[in-house]
Amino acid sequence: MNNLGEFLWSSAFPLNGKIYVGVSSLNDCLLVPGRLVALDQATGNVVGTWWADANHQSGGGIWTQQAYDPVTNRLFATTGTIAKGKTTADQPWADAFVAIDPDTMETVDWFSPVQGDNYSEDADFGASPTLYDSPDGRHFIAATNKNGWVYALDRDNLAGGIKWQYQISGGGASPDLGESSIVSAAYANGTLFVGGGRTADGKYPGTVAALDAFTGAEKPNWTPFHPAGFVLAGMTVTGQVLFVGTANPSNGRGILYALDQATGAVLYQLATAEIFGEPTWANGALYVGDGTGSMFELVSNPLGPQPDFDLTVDRLIASPVAGGSLNVGVSAIAKNGFNAPVALTVTRLNEAATAAFTPATLSPSGQTPYSSTMAISTAASIGPLYETVVISGTGGGRTRSAAFWLVIHDFALSATSASAAQGSSATSTVTVSGLYGFADPVALSVSGLPPGTTASFTPSTASFGRDSTSTTSTLTFSTSPSTPPGTYTATVTGQSGGASRTCTVALQISQPADFQVAVMPGNLQVARGGQAIYQVSVASAGSFPVTLSASGLPPGATASFAPGATADVEVLTVSLGNDTPTGLWTFSVIAAGGGLTHTASVLLTVTGPGFDLTAGPPSATIPRGGNASFSITVSPHNGFNGSVHLRADGLPPGATASWSPVDTASSSTLTLSISTAATPGTYPISLSGTGTGAIGSAEISVAIVDPSPSTGCSSGGSTGSGGALLGVLVAIRLLRRRQGAQPCAALESSIVSE
Repeated sequence: MNNLGEFLWSSAFPLNGKIYVGVSSLNDCLLVPGRLVALDQATGNVVGTWWADANHQSGGGIWTQQAYDPVTNRLFATTGTIAKGKTTADQPWADAFVAIDPDTMETVDWFSPVQGDNYSEDADFGASPTLYDSPDGRHFIAATNKNGWVYALDRDNLAGGIKWQYQISGGGASPDLGESSIVSAAYANGTLFVGGGRTADGKYPGTVAALDAFTGAEKPNWTPFHPAGFVLAGMTVTGQVLFVGTANPSNGRGILYALDQATGAVLYQLATAEIFGEPTWANGALYVGDGTGSMFELVSNPLGPQPDFDLTVDRLIASPVAGGSLNVGVSAIAKNGFNAPVALTVTRLNEAATAAFTPATLSPSGQTPYSSTMAISTAASIGPLYETVVISGTGGGRTRSAAFWLVIHDFALSATSASAAQGSSATSTVTVSGLYGFADPVALSVSGLPPGTTASFTPSTASFGRDSTSTTSTLTFSTSPSTPPGTYTATVTGQSGGASRTCTVALQISQPADFQVAVMPGNLQVARGGQAIYQVSVASAGSFPVTLSASGLPPGATASFAPGATADVEVLTVSLGNDTPTGLWTFSVIAAGGGLTHTASVLLTVTGPGFDLTAGPPSATIPRGGNASFSITVSPHNGFNGSVHLRADGLPPGATASWSPVDTASSSTLTLSISTAATPGTYPISLSGTGTGAIGSAEISVAIVDPSPSTGCSSGGSTGSGGALLGVLVAIRLLRRRQGAQPCAALESSIVSE
């Protein structure tokens, strides 16, 4: 067989120079086409195939050995699971009794006692058919289904249906765990002995019953026998004895029972490991094997029952970790009045392990089991190991043995690196990998932590799930602000079964990542409907990205960010609506990154329609008693179109101001008149204008000075008129004498110098 999932569960059946072998799947999760293959006994060549599905589709596997009727030349097989989604109408030869012609490999007759199948009930056949005849000449075939029912049919007319049926157990998909039954029935002297697992009412782990083979009724002198465990293997009859082997997956132990066929009374029992195979009687002895690979040979004693003991252990498999240890309980069970010390020895143990008994000799205590503890220690360097350990007990002229599997397995640890900033936490994933079948819990711890750091595991004990080969735990490092930055190596230790394994974790501690945010300028004045543009700089101490946003903007305003001239600068544009209220507003720029958030406050003055005032000239020098004029210009902005009322404040004493006009939308002339009594000096004067809710201002400066002294070139009363006339005459004369001279200037110079 070479197809994926195909498996040979059944024993080979030799017949007339051929060997017949049933083909099935490993389990119901991946069905394969069931069939019976005929091989030439001499060459091994395939000489015929019977298919459980006429179209060679999946389903109908043959799990167990066939039975042959030489009178009718029929080979009888019981078949397995119907393919998913199909019924017995689709696959009539699945979940059925089938009669096959061994020469042509064709179906002769068939009958299925079930109408369908499902995984939970798993109503297929895992037991071989049993053939027997009644004294009145009827020919029967009987087999147990995994639904827990035993069915008996007329093997000459399978299609005729069920003759009788009997429920031996509840149904179930896992007979190896004590559910349902795959026990091949044993026939002797008109009695059919049947067995199985957990009873339908759940009261007993297993049952053996004796039935009238022709009616299915329980034998009146036989009370159904409930052993310590369940029956999995076929049963054997010889003489007046029925041999039954049991199994118990909770402790891996089994018992071989010898029962009186007539009454079901226990004649003898032998403690073993779980019994999976049918006992065999040959050459005056009974041979039976158990789950540890031990083979027992039992012969009858003509003297009857003698003082004896059974040697047992408390487990089928002992699984220490390489370098670890564990204890195995060893007990001697006295029988028939045995009362002698029993010395314990190990007759088979791998050299990589050592064993010691406490005590090494069991003291007699009548029928009560007396026990010792066997401590097994293994070498740390040992690799995978799977072999049998045999313990012998000798006492009272008897030597008995018990065995268990020593499975030395191992585990390994690995962990991912972790990094954290001071005052924060970091995690590492610790993986526990099972080696050689290891699946025990592992207690985890850590050492070598940096100062100010604690650690915890979730979970603290790593456990393996079903069929898993690895498991994980999360190691969390919690640092403090005082933990020094640097690279550290912590050691993770896993302990299980007295053995420990380690791995290291690289832990990187760094200074906390942080950044600063600043906005320039800190205050802008912008008219409604305009834009305010700021430069936002982010100085980061980490490599994480920082996201910017704005909060608290004036109503009707929006913000947008765009890359700036450098990588650490972004341009913030605040766009104001035409209805944004005027005034001084404070909003925030929010910077978030690396789990941190910082803000910067920004001022924004929103202005409405207004105007500016400008004065020209900005300053003037006015002598006492004189005056000066200034041109005042009104420059509207932001849609201002009203009239502005002008005024001057801070006039020096003796000064008066007059406007022409005082209300204007464009310009005005301010005239300042200085009295002769005014005090000389420089004076600032504030100019302001108000209109339609807007205010504008400007400043001018006025220097008041004393008037200049009188000269001959100026007119100033009667005296001045005479002087002027004289000067003209003189100038005329000088002009005549000096051509090209400046008459008044020459005279003035002469007078000033005088």
